[in-house]
Amino acid sequence: MNKEDNYKILIVDDEKLALNFLEKLFSQNTNYTLFTAQSAFEGLRIAREIKPDIIISDYYMPEKDGIEFCRDIRNDPELKDIIFILLTAETSVDKKAESLLKGIDDYIEKNISAKVLLGKVKAFLKIKALQNELINEKDKLKIANQQLERNIKEIIAVLLKILEINIPDAKKRADKAHDIARYITEKIGVHEELKKKIIIGAQLHEIGKIGIPEKIVKSNIRDLNQDDLSIYYQFPLIGSLIISTITGYESVAQDIYHELENYDGSGRPDGLMSEEIPLGSKILRLIIFQEELFMSGKDTDEVIDAIRLAINTKLDPIIASHAINYFIENRDQGKIKAINIAVEDLEQGMVIEEDAFSVSGIKVLTKGMRLNERIINIIKDRNISDPIVGGIYISGKI
Repeated sequence: MNKEDNYKILIVDDEKLALNFLEKLFSQNTNYTLFTAQSAFEGLRIAREIKPDIIISDYYMPEKDGIEFCRDIRNDPELKDIIFILLTAETSVDKKAESLLKGIDDYIEKNISAKVLLGKVKAFLKIKALQNELINEKDKLKIANQQLERNIKEIIAVLLKILEINIPDAKKRADKAHDIARYITEKIGVHEELKKKIIIGAQLHEIGKIGIPEKIVKSNIRDLNQDDLSIYYQFPLIGSLIISTITGYESVAQDIYHELENYDGSGRPDGLMSEEIPLGSKILRLIIFQEELFMSGKDTDEVIDAIRLAINTKLDPIIASHAINYFIENRDQGKIKAINIAVEDLEQGMVIEEDAFSVSGIKVLTKGMRLNERIINIIKDRNISDPIVGGIYISGKI
């Protein structure tokens, strides 16, 4: 709003004389359009119809007072941001404090001078104008972000279609990578914006293979000679170059560039290790690791075992533990479901549904083992110095 805009003011007072005085006072300003009501019920009805910029209400009114009226305004999603001024002869400091705590924007005594009252209303209307500008900018930003998200989804769809032409089952792997990345980021509590970008990186982690010769990219990795492998492993670099052209997704390009880094520093291209590796890259490394295993003919149990063995070498232990849980929870269990519990929740008689390993790689519980008090105490003591990866799975009915 600017100074030429017209402001809507709703005045609510059960005393006709006071109502007429206020109406006459504010009508001197041609930028104000005035509406009046003689009760809170009538005031609420009018407010819902006209959406005023400011409400000036008497405190003491029959049936419903000014504070109750304000509460009705604040509880209405379309009215909650209206400036609400309470006008009364009440002088109690406690009453004023109570009013402000219950959503009143200001408490003005009725015997205040007309000049001061007009000045306060004018000041509040400036605040209201700023609020409206902020809301408008926020709405514009929201629309722009929504459009950007639609554009990104369309770009991803196009890139995956192009990839699918050259790389068999690329779309299927992208969908699975999406699910794994979502599962892991939710389990470790990644904030929403970073989670979105890691998931996009997961969907597009193979996009660089577009630039690899078809003969090499369609071959089994185990059949490639050293020269061909050197060419094949350029796909993260190519992928990062492609994604870096999308404004605002530089971090995704960086994740893809480092998606073959190993946790112990033995990976490529820069030999990063441990916390030097971006979180998104650690997740992509896990995704690529399990893809290669499944493509070589391994079943889910074999993949889970391989992930356990790769902890602290190729894979980050936290990422790996959540990946193991993902595969266990998404595997067909028949009539038995594996339930994940913490070490401190173990009880006598529970049956272990999956082998459990510590961070150091030692198997501490064997599938099919029934727990007793002695085993539980040993596990709890060991877990302090050598934590169990991914919790413990016990048998439970579906």
